[in-house]
Amino acid sequence: MDKLKTGIKNLDGILNGGIPVYSLNIVSGSPGSGKTIFVQNIIFNSARSGLKSLYLTTISESQFKMVRHLQEFEFFSDDFLGDKFIYGDLGDVLRKQGTDKVLGYLTEMIKRHQPNIVVIDSFKAIRDIFPDEKTFKAFVFDLAAALSIWEVTVFLIGEYEEKELTLLSEFAIADGIFHLYGQEEKRFQKRYLRILKMRGTNFEQGEHLFQISSAGIEVYPRIKPEGKKLQYEVRSRRKGFGITGLDEMLSGGITEGTITLISGGTGTGKTVFALKFLLDGAEKGEKGLFLSFEEPVTQLIDNARCLGWELDRYLADGRLNIKFISPIELDVDKHAFEILDMVNKNKVERFVIDSISSFESSVSDIQKYKDYLWAIGQQLKRRHITTIFTVLNEDLFSPVVVTKAQISLMTDNIIILRYVEDNSSVKKVLGILKTRGINHDRDIREYEITPNGINVLGKLDKANMLR
Repeated sequence: MDKLKTGIKNLDGILNGGIPVYSLNIVSGSPGSGKTIFVQNIIFNSARSGLKSLYLTTISESQFKMVRHLQEFEFFSDDFLGDKFIYGDLGDVLRKQGTDKVLGYLTEMIKRHQPNIVVIDSFKAIRDIFPDEKTFKAFVFDLAAALSIWEVTVFLIGEYEEKELTLLSEFAIADGIFHLYGQEEKRFQKRYLRILKMRGTNFEQGEHLFQISSAGIEVYPRIKPEGKKLQYEVRSRRKGFGITGLDEMLSGGITEGTITLISGGTGTGKTVFALKFLLDGAEKGEKGLFLSFEEPVTQLIDNARCLGWELDRYLADGRLNIKFISPIELDVDKHAFEILDMVNKNKVERFVIDSISSFESSVSDIQKYKDYLWAIGQQLKRRHITTIFTVLNEDLFSPVVVTKAQISLMTDNIIILRYVEDNSSVKKVLGILKTRGINHDRDIREYEITPNGINVLGKLDKANMLR
């Protein structure tokens, strides 16, 4: 089946290659949801591929006003107007000649310009002019019959509420339905796109984040957990931290391609343990990515230098990459997709997210947070990327709590860092709660962070320490 490439970032992937040609598609949403820009972006991209579009406005927005707004976008080009991009005023026909003349006008315009794409904006405005539902329904079916022989791909744009999508007659004739909507989530005003129907092709279901920028529409596909049981190759190779005592406790290191959770209170050293893991990989020629939501890059480099670790040459030759995303700007719908894209493009072997507690604070509900981490974890495991998630434990001296969100179930290995009080002093201890497929030391060991790095010391005998 031939498909119309939308050219919108990531949308053709969601549509399994594009929109089937000669299909009739409805783009619905409330005023301001981005419907018109969505379709305009598609037809200007299509013009660059040589396709001609006929864009018919009704009574909702004048041609002059529409073009004035489009000039702000990078996809717009004056060169296409009048050649690949034909405007028509259907509203004038409706006002002066009535609804009976609409089909005749459409036929005349299509015969004259022979477009590949036809857009009516707003189709809901035409519905509102008809005197009753019966008359409008007859018009809709006549229109569908005519479109089927014109061999054009059609977009009907309308200000429909979601509850109308299953009730109104025009949705019965639609091959495809795109529904655009916005909602408030935490500190973000977010826009989502859902494909409710698309005959003749598979597509990714669910809500996909999209943004409108000067470049146009950018879609970020939903990161979803797989319904079936995760299947991936279990490897035996180990990846160490480069911290002698810890690697000995892990019988040489964590297994390649697994996910490790480092849980600890503030100041226990979660970040430096994770950073040392990437540094050890870089020294062995393995590419690592450190994604920080808490400390800027310069601060991380300075902290590493205080421990005697020089990161600069590895950052310069690409073996180590550190990205900082402000937790204020963190939008997990967008960044979860970008993280996986970054990992794939850079062929990363070791990966750190510091910390996933920032993910949790930016997601509106705890189940969505778990779904994102589960989905990211699956993708990383399939690519055999050895990953560390750090997580903040807010209870500094309390009994062992790995994470209140119960995400420890999705990880292969768990290392805890915590404080203990001993003889009127505060000490740092670490323990390994879980490793998948390898034996590990079950002692609780003291450790220290010094100008020479991290030293794991002897077993700390303190009764009832984990209770």
